[in-house]
Amino acid sequence: MEMMRLAGKGKDRIKLHRGEKCREVEALFDTGARSTFVSDRLAKELGYEPTEPYEIPLAVRGRYAKVVGDLTAVFEVDGCKLPRYTARVVEELKEDVIVGASLMEEFGIRLDLELGKARLRSKPPELPLI
Repeated sequence: MEMMRLAGKGKDRIKLHRGEKCREVEALFDTGARSTFVSDRLAKELGYEPTEPYEIPLAVRGRYAKVVGDLTAVFEVDGCKLPRYTARVVEELKEDVIVGASLMEEFGIRLDLELGKARLRSKPPELPLI
């Protein structure tokens, strides 16, 4: 898959793990989005905690998205499972997942536009099984 050639945005496949459930999806990595969002349809498949709905402003004047809950899951990026992270569940989100700057900064995810992939700056060491 080719990374979109826009500064600060790109798409790649990731996995979301929640309990025994796992879904592989295409995610939009967007440094212009502070938070990380999951579509309500994907959150329903994985199970999520509904909240009182509220609106958040979008980058388009006068437009809002409706947040309907939170999804705490393990995000697997570049073949590595990251510690559990809570994303906002958005009603009728076009993308399955939008990975925002806060998650990217916290776990050292960068966009490699040459390879068209999201990469971790450094991968955690692998421990041998005993």
